[in-house]
Formats: sequence, structure tokens, C-alpha cells
Amino acid sequence: MSLRLQILVTAFVLAVVPLAVAIVVVGAGFEDEFIARDTGRVEERLRLVLHGIEQQDEHLAGQLDALAAAIAADNRFRLAALADAPDLESYLREYAPRQLDLMDLDMLLIQDPRGVAISSGHFPGAHGELQPKLAALIAGTPDGRALMSVRSPGGSFLALARVRALELAGSTWQLVGGRRLDRQGLESLAGDPDLRVLLAWPGGEHAELATERAITIHEQQLRRAGQIVRTRHLPLIRDDRLTDAWVLITHDRGSQHLLLAEIRRRLGLLLAVVVVLAIPLAVLLAAGVSRPLRQLTARTADLDLDRLDVDFSSDRRDEVGRLSRVLADLTTRLRRGVGDLRAAEHRATLGEVARQVNHDIRNGITPLRNVLRHLGEVAAQKPAELAVVFGERRANLDSGLAYLEELATHYARLSPGRETWPCRLDELGPAVVAQTAVPAGATIRWEDTAGLPAVLADPVSLRRIL
Repeated sequence: MSLRLQILVTAFVLAVVPLAVAIVVVGAGFEDEFIARDTGRVEERLRLVLHGIEQQDEHLAGQLDALAAAIAADNRFRLAALADAPDLESYLREYAPRQLDLMDLDMLLIQDPRGVAISSGHFPGAHGELQPKLAALIAGTPDGRALMSVRSPGGSFLALARVRALELAGSTWQLVGGRRLDRQGLESLAGDPDLRVLLAWPGGEHAELATERAITIHEQQLRRAGQIVRTRHLPLIRDDRLTDAWVLITHDRGSQHLLLAEIRRRLGLLLAVVVVLAIPLAVLLAAGVSRPLRQLTARTADLDLDRLDVDFSSDRRDEVGRLSRVLADLTTRLRRGVGDLRAAEHRATLGEVARQVNHDIRNGITPLRNVLRHLGEVAAQKPAELAVVFGERRANLDSGLAYLEELATHYARLSPGRETWPCRLDELGPAVVAQTAVPAGATIRWEDTAGLPAVLADPVSLRRIL
């Protein structure tokens, strides 16, 4: 993988991954916050419903207390209830209906000590019915109130009922009053149209959910469906026995899911835009960062032992600049080393050639020296015989001279031919200076010769001269 691709991938990852993680974290935070607020809202509405039931119960208790006080002060009622007065029987029977309208109650039942209904405000047909356990069941609940199914001319309804004992002439009468409590009433108490209130009780609309097991299973099903569910148990009187009714408040989070989906969609769109913008920016960044390295690589590719004049100078202060300066120092040392190596090779070659030439010349001179020494001895001792001896040794002199001439011709052929070319000193001079070994403490400076004309000469000879 190239450095440019590595920079591209790194820049892309640094731009996209943190944003993607932030989007995931923010999305999860939004969802948790929405769920927490929604759950809190449902619980708050459940408290409002229960508080509304409490307020209705308190208001009902106050109304029954006021009714008990009014009955205790009503002599006609006392006379009709305790004395055998047929003319007051209609007054007694119509007493509960009158008070029902005056007190804005939905249910009112007056029972004598035996539990017989002597006046029914909500259902005239209940007059004379015997319900001896009703008051005791209501009074026996933890809060002194209970739900009960109430008959009326328009059909049965569910009411929140409370009982009030009334003492008349040493006997205890019972006042049973109630307010209608249905799903619409509970929803109005909740005060939130997004919430659904369900009232389950035996014989009611949702009788199949009126057991604890059934309501638990239904609650789990709603939770799995993504709804928020809260339930509360209420006592219910039905068929002269105490049973259970359930208030179930649910909230379908479909709108919330749509909102979260829209938020996630917009965050995803933001991520896509960032990705689209990050790719060209990462490409430009990678190209800009790697461009100096590519340029340095191109200059390094031109570097050769025969071409060490590559310019690595740089004014950058980063790692690329430091690398350029290191390469510049390296080429300087290489030029100095190549110059030293060539000088050493030149000296070694000259030494070898000198030894060979010395050997060959000595081979040619030795016979000549011997002949000349012999001739010198003859000239000194026997001058008369010099001409004869010279004639005898002349062949040796000629062969020695011929050997030296042949040797000179042989070495002349080894010398390369010289060709003259136009040579520019402004190009040749800096190259010679760069390849010349400089002693410590000394510097060689080449003055600008750009204005001089070209010189017609052999480049090798001119380089040697320089």
C-alpha cells in the first residue's frame, strides 16, 4: 500500500468514523431520552388517573356525609322510615331519586338495617331488593371504596361506590352512593389524547383480561409490541363477592418511532454527505501531503554514481525537508567518495602501468647496456679492434633499438584517441570541483563562467588540466 493511499484511508477514517460513532451515540441517547420521557409521561398520567379517582372518592364521601346529616335532620324521612305511615311511603321511595339529581350522583341506594333497598335513585326497579352483603363488602376494602356494576334503565354501568352508615333510632341504615367510572371518564382524567385507558372487569367490555394472569400476559404482549404499559388493581364487587378490576394505561410509541426514524434518516443523510465530501478532501489532502515525497522520489531516481549532481536542497522545516537535507549530505559524501575512489584507481592504474613500462624498458635497455659496456672495454683496451667488435655487436644494438621502438608503438596503440568537442567551462568546472577531494579546512569555489564561450578541446584532457 502506497503512502498516498495510507494517508487517504487514514484521513477518510478520521473524518467518517468519529462522526458515525457520534451519530450512533446521539441516536441511542435520543431514543433512551424519548423512552424515559414517554415512560415518565405515562406514569404521570396514571398518577393523575388515580388522583382523579381519589378526588372523586373524597367528593363522594363528602356528599354522603352531607346526605346523612340531611336525613338525620329530616323528620319526614324519619317518620316515613320508622313509623308505619302509608301516606309517606312515596316520599321515602322518591327520596333517593331526588337526592341523586340534586347531588349529581350516578348511583344512590338507601338500605334499611336488614339490607333491603327502601329507595333507589339510579334504578327504581331495585326498590325492595335484599342486598345484605353490599355495604359490608364496600366498607371492608382497604380504602373503603370499590367498583361495582350498577343497573339503570339505560343499561348497566360501572361505578365507583362508597358506603355511609346512618344511625336512626338506634338502628344502622346504609347510604350507598357512586359515580360513573368508565373508559371515557378515565381518559378525561388522564388528560392526554395519545394515551389509551382500558378498564377490564368481569362482565365488562374486556372481561377476558379481568384476571391477574390474563392482564399480565396482555401487558407483556403490549411491551413486546413496543408500547409503554402501566397497570393498577382496583377492588370490584360483583355477585355479592369481592373480585378484581384492572386499569390499564398504554401508549403506542408509533409516532415516537417515526420521529426517531426521521432523526436517524437525517443523521444518516448527514453521514452520507460527510462521506461524499470526505472522499475528495481526503484525496486532495493525501495528494498534498505526499507530493513532496513524490518529488523527492523522482529526484532520487535520477541519482547515479556517474550523476551525483542532483539538487536535494529544500527550505522545508518538516520531515521531508530533513530527509532532503540528509540526501543532499549523502550525495556530497558520495561525490567526495567517488572522487577519492577514482583518484585511487587512477594512482593504482598509473603504478601498474609504470611498473610494466619500467619492466619492458629495462628488458630493452639491458642488452644495449651490455653491448655498450663491451664496446667501451674494447675501446679502452684494444682500440684497433673496436671497428671489428662494433661490427660484430651491431646486430645486438639494432635488435635492442627495434625492441624499444616496438614497445613505444605498442603503448601508443593503448592510448585512446583524442576527439575535440565544444566544451563549456560552466558545466565542466562545477563537476570537477564536486568530484575533487578537498583537504580538511580547505574549500574550492568555482566562479561563475556563464559568459565564456565554448572551448574546442578534448573533454578528458580539459578535465585533466582543470
